[in-house]
Amino acid sequence: MLKKEMPLVSIIIPVYNGSNYLAEAIESALNQTYEHCEIIVINDGSEDDGATEGIAKSYGNKIRYYEKENGGVASALNLGIREMKGEYFSWLSHDDIYYPDKVKKEVEAILASGDVTTLVQAEYEFYHMGSKTYTPTDFHKYYDVKEITNSIFSVMQLQFHACSALIHKSHFERVGIFDESLRTLQDIDMWFRIFRGQKSLFLPEILHIVREHEEAGSNTISCYEEEQGKTYLKMVKALDYHEMEEVFGNAPAFLCRIAGYLKSYKRTLEYEEMKKYLQDVPKDRIEEEENSIAQFREYLKKISDGKEKEIAIFGAGHYGIRIKYELESRGIKPKYFIDNNPMKWGTTIDGILCVSMEEARKEKENLLIVLAQRNFTLGLKQVEEAGFSHYITKQSLDAKILHTLPAMSRIKEWIG
Repeated sequence: MLKKEMPLVSIIIPVYNGSNYLAEAIESALNQTYEHCEIIVINDGSEDDGATEGIAKSYGNKIRYYEKENGGVASALNLGIREMKGEYFSWLSHDDIYYPDKVKKEVEAILASGDVTTLVQAEYEFYHMGSKTYTPTDFHKYYDVKEITNSIFSVMQLQFHACSALIHKSHFERVGIFDESLRTLQDIDMWFRIFRGQKSLFLPEILHIVREHEEAGSNTISCYEEEQGKTYLKMVKALDYHEMEEVFGNAPAFLCRIAGYLKSYKRTLEYEEMKKYLQDVPKDRIEEEENSIAQFREYLKKISDGKEKEIAIFGAGHYGIRIKYELESRGIKPKYFIDNNPMKWGTTIDGILCVSMEEARKEKENLLIVLAQRNFTLGLKQVEEAGFSHYITKQSLDAKILHTLPAMSRIKEWIG
């Protein structure tokens, strides 16, 4: 690619009290193999005795550095958008890392498409700092590329990561900038607006690393769960039944997923509204529904060497509760939760008993394990060491569930 053909890409790094990770993020931006990048670091009012400021300023004119009063990630990103000189926007969280070819491969894909405004997204991987394990997303193994790139599919399937994308600046002119009233869901809100009604490109390559650690905003910002409930319900309300079918192919399954998600976060008010949506879905697909559920049961039997086994969900957190809800909506009631937290053993969680891995091991020949964990690498090792031969990750199961109609004709049995 000739230099004159290389559009400028602005890598925006918003940061608040990020001295422990910021240098690695900046280095990963500087090490991009794409040569036409500018790096903009926005210090969102860090209160760490100048530690974040010192790291950013140590890079001198290799980056552009701005300071502002604390206003949240959205306000920092909006300042970056106003100051960027590039044709493309690439967000890099201060605690994440780009692989060297991230920008290059995405720019090449966009230019090859023939439309400079084409949206692009890619695979990524989670790095769990506690266990030092990596888990790839591998969306292309579970979903057809036509699904992933269809409008808001990846955003609403709870799989999109804002830093995996490359966005042409014209999209901000089309839909506006980040909502500064949101402290934690500004990315989902923005990407919903940008990707809705658009076709995008998807690169089935891991192009960046997402750190999982206790200091993440989802763990430390108190309004996180409230924003989850309000934002996802707002997005669902923006969609009519026809658009749901167009994007997800299966509106009841989509609504069921969001309902289970809200329930798992104990967002009672929003969940009650989602129940109304589900109850209003036309009940005219009974034969198709029963065939779909029968095929899903056969799939589970196939995983278990042709035997029908009871299900134990490994992980009694948000993912586990959502998976339980979605299984029950297909007429399958799990037998146990399994969890590594001793405080949960012997307790009833969302109506089923939670046990230790050692206790579940006593029934290993009769159980199919669902690993309901985002970073499942360590959990998979634990399941195998415990001697379980039949298991499936929630990532793989999610795709099968999405393509299985819920038992809408028997909704009163599972809606709660």
